[in-house]
Amino acid sequence: MADNQHSALNDDSFNQFQLEEYKNISNAHFETNKQISAFYRYYLLIASAPAIIFVWFKGGGNIINSLLNCPAENINVNLFVGFFMFILSIIGMFACFYMISFRLDSILYARTVNGIRNYFFSKRARNDSHFRVLPLLTNQPDYRQKHTFGIIVYSFGLINSIYFAIGARIIASVGEEFFTNYFLIKIPIILTNYGVSHSILAAISFFLLHIGYYRFIANYRKYSYMKTNIIGVDIDGVLNKHRDTFCTMLWEKKGITLWADDIDKIPVHQMTNSIITRNDEFDIFNDPEYWKRQDEFQTDVGKIIQELRNSFGYKIHIHTYRPWPQFSFGTISRVILETKWSDNSIKKITKEWLNRYNIEYDKLYIERTSIDKGRMKFIFLGSLFNLIRKDFKNRFFYTNNKPYRYFVEDDINNAKKLSRYCEYVFLIEQTYNCNTEIDMPINIIRVKDWKEIKEYIKELG
Repeated sequence: MADNQHSALNDDSFNQFQLEEYKNISNAHFETNKQISAFYRYYLLIASAPAIIFVWFKGGGNIINSLLNCPAENINVNLFVGFFMFILSIIGMFACFYMISFRLDSILYARTVNGIRNYFFSKRARNDSHFRVLPLLTNQPDYRQKHTFGIIVYSFGLINSIYFAIGARIIASVGEEFFTNYFLIKIPIILTNYGVSHSILAAISFFLLHIGYYRFIANYRKYSYMKTNIIGVDIDGVLNKHRDTFCTMLWEKKGITLWADDIDKIPVHQMTNSIITRNDEFDIFNDPEYWKRQDEFQTDVGKIIQELRNSFGYKIHIHTYRPWPQFSFGTISRVILETKWSDNSIKKITKEWLNRYNIEYDKLYIERTSIDKGRMKFIFLGSLFNLIRKDFKNRFFYTNNKPYRYFVEDDINNAKKLSRYCEYVFLIEQTYNCNTEIDMPINIIRVKDWKEIKEYIKELG
């Protein structure tokens, strides 16, 4: 009974949230359309400026002929008019691009409103289509609208292309002589005089640039925007059975018996009543054989990842925290460790292990630090001058700077942090992350194996 009441309260809260969201996004949608209309009017006002220039330039006679075939005394004036029209066309192009983005945002708001409307209409048992006229589908309206907003894009492109062609033509007719006489430089490729056919070609090309950008950015919004295709994958505890290998080498090196299923905390030396010391752990982790002897998590993990890459179209970015060897702890001398690692590196070992089990990937990141945000002062200065050391770039850095659709983790704390940056985080169930009392974000999904991960990805898309 209490659970039902709690569920009802949650439903009421969510419904209230949806209603408020509906109001806010609807207002944002209409406000965006108003801004587009105002922006277009301002553009038309600015675009009319050349008419004033022409009136100022010459009250009568053949204005175009004077601009294109001017006497020597009018070179400066003609060049001013040419550059004015040329720059105006460039500004108009960027204004068009900006307004296209504005319009696509408006469509995104409209689709969101449709989704919220569908949420409430789907709760009704009977058919309400006889009085519903607004759509419920989140794939409407289309991002590319030839007969509505497309007309505005065409008008932008037409005006800008005419100004671009005329401005470039005027500059070409007088620019070479101007720069040669006054600055003693000659740029024949840019400032060579050309004919009417070249001007027409320049106008068409500039016009098609507007249309091409509109098509490109609309398709991007439709097929790629907020639809990232990157899956981040940890290695230890996700692709391999690191607990089993640890327990085996613990027995071989230290004579200590520990069963994999008894490991309920990582690092192991922090387990309650643990007889394993940090030195014991470091003696194993500092041995390259530990990293080479890992068994794969399940026999078909490589095949599943290959299917996710080739059939589902996802990119696999593997992240693993392996700052080894380390000499700060452990009982093995530094000389012996350096000898063991003389022909090895953790990156080389990791690549060879992935190849051995046919685990395909697009990028591999060996993390040298587990600090969430890195050293803040260093990252601030490094970001400013683009000098961030690779060692300080970890999975949190990459997921914060690049959209990841999924991430597969075994560490519950890492999963909670990654849930802020990734759409979904799959938490592979291990004995050390089964604490169900921890409040988990809703986009963390507990899974048992990679088969279950593949099924979720097929469902979520």
